[in-house]
Amino acid sequence: VGWELFGSVAVGCLLAMVMLLYMRGVNRELPLFLVGLTFAAAEGGARLHLSPLLVSLAAGALIANLDEREGRRIHLAIQQAGLPVFALFFAAAGAGLKLDALVTVGPAAMLLVALRALAIWAACRRFAPTEDPRLKRYLWMGLISQAGVTFGLAALVSRTFPSFGPQVEVLIIAMITAHELVGPVLTRRALLGSGEIRAEEAGGGA
Repeated sequence: VGWELFGSVAVGCLLAMVMLLYMRGVNRELPLFLVGLTFAAAEGGARLHLSPLLVSLAAGALIANLDEREGRRIHLAIQQAGLPVFALFFAAAGAGLKLDALVTVGPAAMLLVALRALAIWAACRRFAPTEDPRLKRYLWMGLISQAGVTFGLAALVSRTFPSFGPQVEVLIIAMITAHELVGPVLTRRALLGSGEIRAEEAGGGA
């Protein structure tokens, strides 16, 4: 466990240095370079018993704190290269969904989704800053969406605990699906209600 945790962080810091050197020295085809480096880190991490998630998180966190400008460039490059990667990832996640298991865990997933939304709403109502009353009313709507690392953690649970992991993975993916269906709608409503965007702007971006 210690090697997986601290080794992953150390390798992530090393990759961060490699990325910074590449951006400052070569500075060409950054999205393609990031995709290749990510796949290499994932494959190498699996062989060295490291966590690709921790490696990537450590690399991104170090770059963002060392050089904010380069961190923004990496964020933009990931957005440019992310669509095909996300498409493959979601296709793989969907291929692993078993409908019989989904029927079984569906009610539990919906209950957890409702409890999570209720907890977020209550926390925002209780702890949101009072200087702007819009925060207490609308902040929780922007916090419902959930994906990203959670997908990776669900797959990790499935591989690590084969006896019950697949059922947990289906439960988590069902929850994420519900969040991603409802979350953007609530975020749009929050932006409109708080006056951050106008109705015509929201309609044009839809």
